[in-house]
Amino acid sequence: MAHEPLKSSSAVRALGDVVGDFADLIQKELRLARAELSANLSAKLHGGMWIAASAALALMAVFLLLQALVFGIASYGVSTHMACLIVAGVVAVLAVLAFALGRADARVALTPQRAFQQMKLDVDLSKEQLP
Repeated sequence: MAHEPLKSSSAVRALGDVVGDFADLIQKELRLARAELSANLSAKLHGGMWIAASAALALMAVFLLLQALVFGIASYGVSTHMACLIVAGVVAVLAVLAFALGRADARVALTPQRAFQQMKLDVDLSKEQLP
């Protein structure tokens, strides 16, 4: 009988420790999820900036192509327009590269997958630790 209160008090203390550790762990996991979400959002914004840059470069390429067409029609045989076509080709290549970079950055998922997986593992581990 003397051992009954001792057993129950150590079990209560262990349960309190597990619950306290679990609460601390959840807070840390939430901070991790917030940091991961912030990093993913930053990558999305970065990708959007690259796509906007590619759109601006593509627009410049169209203007240069139109300028080359005007020079070609105006000159009839003078190769001044070839310089505009070369520049337009280079700008178009830059637009494709910028779009590819932006698209790669924009593919990052916004949800903090690693944090959710870790929280699930923490919950499962805490369930195993409960007496």
